[in-house]
Amino acid sequence: MIKNFTLIKLGGSLITYKKDEQLIKSYLDEINRFLHKSSSLTALTKSISDLTNFLTLEKIFKSLKNFIDRYPNEKLILIHGAGSIGHSLVLFLQNYSKSFKDTYPIVKLAVGIQNQLIIGKAIQYGINAISAPSHLIIQGESTQGISTKYGDSPDLSLLEEILNSEISPIPFFYGDIGYTTNGWKVFSGDIIPGALARKFVKSRISRAIFLTNVEGKKTGIYSKDPIDPSAEFVTTILVSENNIEYLNSNNKKLFFHAHESLSNYDVTDAMTGKLRNLVELARTNTVSWVIGLEEFNQALNGEVCGTIIRSKRVYSNYLTFYGIGDAFSSGGKNSSAIYSWIDNKGILLDCGPQTLSTLKRHKKGTGDIDLILISHFHGDHFAGLPFILLEAMLLQRRKKKLTIIGPEGTKEQVENLFNLLYPSIASLEKGFPCEYVIINEDFPVEYEGIKISAFKMNHTLEALGYRIEVKNSSVAYSGDTGWTNNLKSLVQGTQFAIVECSFLEIELESHLNLQEALILAPLTKRLVLTHLGQDVLDQTSKIKREKIIIPVEGQTLWF
Repeated sequence: MIKNFTLIKLGGSLITYKKDEQLIKSYLDEINRFLHKSSSLTALTKSISDLTNFLTLEKIFKSLKNFIDRYPNEKLILIHGAGSIGHSLVLFLQNYSKSFKDTYPIVKLAVGIQNQLIIGKAIQYGINAISAPSHLIIQGESTQGISTKYGDSPDLSLLEEILNSEISPIPFFYGDIGYTTNGWKVFSGDIIPGALARKFVKSRISRAIFLTNVEGKKTGIYSKDPIDPSAEFVTTILVSENNIEYLNSNNKKLFFHAHESLSNYDVTDAMTGKLRNLVELARTNTVSWVIGLEEFNQALNGEVCGTIIRSKRVYSNYLTFYGIGDAFSSGGKNSSAIYSWIDNKGILLDCGPQTLSTLKRHKKGTGDIDLILISHFHGDHFAGLPFILLEAMLLQRRKKKLTIIGPEGTKEQVENLFNLLYPSIASLEKGFPCEYVIINEDFPVEYEGIKISAFKMNHTLEALGYRIEVKNSSVAYSGDTGWTNNLKSLVQGTQFAIVECSFLEIELESHLNLQEALILAPLTKRLVLTHLGQDVLDQTSKIKREKIIIPVEGQTLWF
């Protein structure tokens, strides 16, 4: 069962005095004195405190505490921007030092102090707040420019354990600086919601509330820079796979002109970057509001206000990538295992040796699996099945039917392996119906309204790729394969095409390299690369991501 979270993002311009030139100058002077050992940490903290808008924070935390008291079981995440404390400092340090990496510690210090001051104010209002490791969101990932366009995290399972505990604190993430594949980079708090939404596997960010301000005007998103008298307020932004629609209050379509911040102290992408991240959130099934402080209570209560950004459709199906590695577990990745929830059925695409332990680590069980598709009989694709059967028999004492679909010989291969590993148990009655279904190119399978078609792949004699279709949704999975024209038929017109990519440049008849995999990108809405070899993992930051997804383990994609 996936739990829903409400995410609240406090804009840096709202909680800091971003336009007070005198306060900013005093702060930067204090930074300079601190770096030259002529000032104390206490004085630096005071200058950061002076730039923090505590009056606004008090209003926010008062409303938030009232909401928590009314809905004590609501799961919350809070993110705040650095505002003038971060942006002005980065610009100052860029001029101060040619080597930005030499000065990153003072940025982390300043935004860390700001975060602690904000948490302190939250605790004063009775909010169970705790600082969250924001830098993990982009650790090891690629960035573009000084602010990151993409921000996936490594393993956030421990954070999810904390969030799902009985007495769960509210994590406060914040704009920070972190180490990436391109070195130390500043990243905006605006990328954190999307990173969390893509990576959380036991939870889903069902709604995100972005608190900001537009001076002198209604708060939200405008068709062009709000300072322009002809700028129109955007009431709703509808997001589909290939299109974005901007609507006014009369549902009339507007043309959106990309516009940047007019602030002298802004080192991120401002509204253009914010909107890009909001669109990505909508594609992860999250509804977002961009509102002002006066509308905060309305948004918390789910009322229509500000600018709403949402998907054109409500997604009910998803894919979670539990194993994206090759047979050698390159990069420490698990072997092939992808869990899909399609039309209220749990479908496992291949079952590598680590599958059961990975499912349990992410709070999934064998009871969540209705159907298992096996692409071929190499151990990194089906050797986890005996452990699934063992657990279902002895611990879960499963009663509902389990269906295993695969090429000719699937039952014999699975049962022989089970018998080899656990001979005394494999001979016992399973205690639940376990049906093996043979599939091939000429005989697709209909499974409770879900159509599954097989395509011959170029790997082993029995290797198959699968196309899963239900209503208006379709997913393709190649398993292992070298190039074959059948791949084009397999992925044509699908929403997601999950295709192996074992090598960057090496040409091998039985596996794909990057250039071969990318041939398929125009044929599907999203090409997802899996079965990744070490040379591909080493170069992920250089792979164009327009329609290409290289998932991190545990990442969920909705469709």
